[in-house]
Amino acid sequence: MERGQSAAVFAVVVTALVLFVVGIMDYMVTTSRTMEAVAIADLSAHAGAQEVIVLPNGVIEISPQGPGTAATYFSMQAKSYMQLVSVICGRVQGKPACEVAVRVRTAGFLIPENWVTVRAVGYMAYGATRGDQ
Repeated sequence: MERGQSAAVFAVVVTALVLFVVGIMDYMVTTSRTMEAVAIADLSAHAGAQEVIVLPNGVIEISPQGPGTAATYFSMQAKSYMQLVSVICGRVQGKPACEVAVRVRTAGFLIPENWVTVRAVGYMAYGATRGDQ
């Protein structure tokens, strides 16, 4: 190597290393936020599913309280980087359940910020409605 060339190589390597570390941090924070949103959406979906009405003949009715209950559970747990997109309670895939969709803002350290959508479905277990408790 010629004299002074090692400083240029060092600058390039340090820059690449810093970009790599910032990229890893961006990925880790976004993944952590997404996992947290999945947990909150799942909790909200199961809370809403408890409000689903199943008649004695097996007919599943849309519950007017289900979406409100799920939204309340979400708002109590949600962080500033999460948004509730939708709540559907009643018949989901032919079963009594509640589906919650949540948007999560990515970290945006290296890659520009955008939104990741997470969906969670909470199915009602036998004997788990509010009236059965």
